[in-house]
Amino acid sequence: MKSNKQRRAEIKAHRLERAAALEVRLRTRDVRREIVWESVPGLELVDKARLEHCNTLYGEVPHFYIDRLFTCNCGAEEVWTAKQQKWWCEVAQGSIYSRAVRCYACRKAQRESRAAASMYPGANLLREEVTRLRALATAKPNAAAQAEVEAALQSKWRSLRVVAIEVMGCWGGPEQIAQLEAFVAARPRGQNYRVWEREAADAAAKALRHLAEAKQ
Repeated sequence: MKSNKQRRAEIKAHRLERAAALEVRLRTRDVRREIVWESVPGLELVDKARLEHCNTLYGEVPHFYIDRLFTCNCGAEEVWTAKQQKWWCEVAQGSIYSRAVRCYACRKAQRESRAAASMYPGANLLREEVTRLRALATAKPNAAAQAEVEAALQSKWRSLRVVAIEVMGCWGGPEQIAQLEAFVAARPRGQNYRVWEREAADAAAKALRHLAEAKQ
């Protein structure tokens, strides 16, 4: 009788073999001979209606996910299965251009390391700041709340600045709308997608859209 470890090893070997064969099949298949791809093991069709969150500046999203071979940093050969990719992109709303880089053992070790690090005082400071900032959106702004939002806009953490912009959108007062419109107007036209002004403009535009939809 095989142990669980032996069965897991067999499953992994089967997935590696299947993924390699599927890559060859996709490279060499005759496109004139249509195949019912829904029935191909190691392949999952894309539900494009669930990929509206994806940035498709680099082209159209694929029609299907396939098992992908990758080598972990530890040297282990692994497979990122089509089903895992479908969950990542369509349920967790991860990027369609993501690629797996760590095996299960390394991911588990990383989670344990993060959990241990989070036990130290101040480890969850960003999360606490975000939680407190989001709570301000549920009440009318006062001087103290406005000062906290302004301070968050100067934070070293971009994610906290984005939350501050979202809070301004929830308030939706004349001053906040004017500031959001100023962020949008300051959006740079260059190709650097990582500059803060672009990220702020996108967050402000989203907040303004939500405001307009709420008024309809």
